[in-house]
Amino acid sequence: MSTLLDVFVGRQPIFNKDLGVYAYELLFRSGDQSNHAVILGGDSATAQVVLNAFMEIGLTNLVGEHKAFLNFTEGFLLRENIPLFPRAQLVIEVLETVKPTPAVIKAVEHLRGLGYTIALDDFFYTDEYKPLVALADIIKIDILDVGAKNLANHIRSIRATNERVRLLAEKVETREQFEYCKSLGMDYFQGYFFAKPQIIKGHRLPSNKMAILNLLASVYDPDVDMGDLAAIVGRDVGLSHKLLSFVKTYPGNQDIQINSIKDAVLRFGLQKLQSWVSVLVLSGMDDKPHELFNTALIRARFLELLAEKGKCSMRDTYFMVGLFSCLDALMDTAMIEALAAMTITDEAKAALTVYEGVMGQALSCALAIERGDIVKTVFLDINPGDISALYMQAMVWATATGSNMG
Repeated sequence: MSTLLDVFVGRQPIFNKDLGVYAYELLFRSGDQSNHAVILGGDSATAQVVLNAFMEIGLTNLVGEHKAFLNFTEGFLLRENIPLFPRAQLVIEVLETVKPTPAVIKAVEHLRGLGYTIALDDFFYTDEYKPLVALADIIKIDILDVGAKNLANHIRSIRATNERVRLLAEKVETREQFEYCKSLGMDYFQGYFFAKPQIIKGHRLPSNKMAILNLLASVYDPDVDMGDLAAIVGRDVGLSHKLLSFVKTYPGNQDIQINSIKDAVLRFGLQKLQSWVSVLVLSGMDDKPHELFNTALIRARFLELLAEKGKCSMRDTYFMVGLFSCLDALMDTAMIEALAAMTITDEAKAALTVYEGVMGQALSCALAIERGDIVKTVFLDINPGDISALYMQAMVWATATGSNMG
């Protein structure tokens, strides 16, 4: 029987001038006794807030009909999975660590065009950030960091670039600060004077990492069948619960009747499923470097291309072998133990554990390329130049896919 696990989200209200609640900022928290953020990779922290807020506790239970501010790292901004989130309620809060690169500016323009509200967090004005200021709907100013003497000039500089932008005063700790910020024309207010972050506790069913990785392998298979995806989700009660919860909370789906896991999968669609799985992977494996996932994707596509070029059957199995080739590192266990609970063919297991068979040769070829071992970069009778070209194709594909799944 599955044991329920505790999950936590920090929630701090944001007020308007009349001290009515305008929104809540949702914050990463690791426990109910620790009202501060534990140091964690930014992408993983955001992913865990998304997982807990949208799939476990429920956005309505956290913010009601109010808006929800959510911190976004550069990594999350540049992913294509953001349209997964409800546009009417989500405020994308661009962290102060995000640099205004052309890619970031393009991503923010795209998101704003989709209807998302854009906020800049802990903002300190410099000319370098003019392009982002021009796109922002809300700018959050840490009044303690800027200082009372510089605050008026700071606001003038911002409004000179964007007259329509609304300003949010952060770190408001006294009534005097609140009144002063209000006199300067600031629109929203947040800080300990009003309320400290409240930790909201919920529960989740644990999901099997193997099931998540199986699902990851399937959602990026170009020949994927939606019925097969439903079967993978349906075999894990934690995954099933997460998907049904998320589908039900998605705008327009609140009143629908979901008859089965397959019904939920079909309603969600493949693109949103890819995004959903990427959030699960990021939130559950925060201690694993992104490069591991990138390497797995490259190998998966490379082995698939080798199989195609060599006219091998079961190309989807080659893809899976490449994808699972980093499984031992991801799971912190020996490969044979990581594969023990998986229903994959003996041929695939032999390829992954002892590099046996044609699939094992393909995987050995991938490893040889990564090591720069030209002598062992061989597979069947394929020309070495073609093998190198196929690996480059796989790298391009993995880059494009990685930008979508994180």
